[in-house]
Amino acid sequence: MARPAVIPWAEADTAEALHQRYLAEADGIVRTRLHALWRLRQPEAGWTPTTVAVTLGVHRSTVQLWLKWYREGGLAPICARRRGGVGKPSYLTPVQQEALVAEAARGGFATAQAVRDWIEDRFGVVYSVGSLYTLLPRLGIRRKRPRPRHPKADPQARASWQKGGSGRG
Repeated sequence: MARPAVIPWAEADTAEALHQRYLAEADGIVRTRLHALWRLRQPEAGWTPTTVAVTLGVHRSTVQLWLKWYREGGLAPICARRRGGVGKPSYLTPVQQEALVAEAARGGFATAQAVRDWIEDRFGVVYSVGSLYTLLPRLGIRRKRPRPRHPKADPQARASWQKGGSGRG
C-alpha cells in the first residue's frame, strides 16, 4: 500500500474549507485539482496520491505536481495555473488590430486575400491567407456569407413583388 503524502497544510485549508471551495469552483480544471486536495486532506479515509489519481482519472505524477504547487504557494498556484503556453504574439499591434476591425466593419473586404493585401499595404506585415482564418475570428471578424437563394427563384418576380405587387392580377 502506498504511503500517505506529507503535506504542510495551511490552517485555513481544512477538509471542510477545501470541500466547499471544490464545490463552488466553476472552472473544471481547477475543480479537479481542488477535488484532489480535498481528498488528500482526509488521510483517515486512506486517500493517497495514487488512489486520488485513480479516482480522478489522472496520472499519479499529475497529483504529485499539484502537491508541489501547493507546497510552494498554497491554493493560489493551484487556482491560477492554466494549461498551454502563452503562444506566439500577434504580428499586429493592438492599434493596428483596431484599425483592421474598423475597416472590416466598414465593409472594406470581400475576401481574405483583400484583407491580406490591405494589411501588407497599410502596415507592411505579411500574413498568409491561411493564418488570416485564425486571426480574423479572434478579432471578432466573421466572413460574409450570401443569403441562401432557391435555385428556382425568379429575380424579376421578386423585384416586381418588392415594388408593391405580386404580379398577379
